[in-house]
Amino acid sequence: MAKKPTLNLPRPKNSNTHLDPLHRVIIGGTGSGKTSLVKHAKFITAKAQAVFFDPYENYAGKPFQGQQVRGFHSKADFLKALVKARQGNSAFKIAYIPSDLVFEELEFFSAAAWSVLDGRKAPLEICIEELASCSPTSGTLKGKTGELLRGARQYGGIVTTVFQRGQEVPKTITTQSPTWYLCAVNSMNDAKYLSDAKSVPVADIAALRSAKMNKLEINKPIADFIHVEDGVGNYQKGALNCQTGRKVALSYRKNSKKSA
Repeated sequence: MAKKPTLNLPRPKNSNTHLDPLHRVIIGGTGSGKTSLVKHAKFITAKAQAVFFDPYENYAGKPFQGQQVRGFHSKADFLKALVKARQGNSAFKIAYIPSDLVFEELEFFSAAAWSVLDGRKAPLEICIEELASCSPTSGTLKGKTGELLRGARQYGGIVTTVFQRGQEVPKTITTQSPTWYLCAVNSMNDAKYLSDAKSVPVADIAALRSAKMNKLEINKPIADFIHVEDGVGNYQKGALNCQTGRKVALSYRKNSKKSA
């Protein structure tokens, strides 16, 4: 069998070790509101230069913070658009739609994002959906994706990874990401894992309500979440209406019962 040709892409430019580590993870079960958090929590702003690994086309062809996301199935077209966009200073939103959820596709995306980083230019927001489905290991993440997670910070790259269970992703992801968003999980085992990892009471994690659950019970797709920053016990609770994109008060359930 012929060996697949490797991409001959440049390395990032202008290392800046003074840049802060800003990687994020968003963890939660199906229907918990993870993608809605990416779209509406505004950590990726309207003015950002952003690129998405978008296997389910959650972003491609849709508005993101008021800007249309351009989606590409072709590797060549995606890479050409990304390189051209990074040559300027304007905001952009570009998505790569992989042909399959396999590590080779994620590696291409990571190599492309890694190649256009520059510590003297505007930061590049890099969002990876369904990382656990593409990763071959829950240990140390190798290849370009591992290099991206470990090295992007000093070249202005900010990586947001989205997945369902923390136990299933490489430790490289969780150890390199100081900011976590916890959404509703599927089991007490998942809640206990996150509690141990981030020193958040397991009862608070288990009590999170998913957008899917709230849609069924109160007819509002409201997703609970816990925002955790680096440091023991440094967290805040929140809730987001996935339809309107607006944050709502944590008393929404009590108010819904009163109005029922």
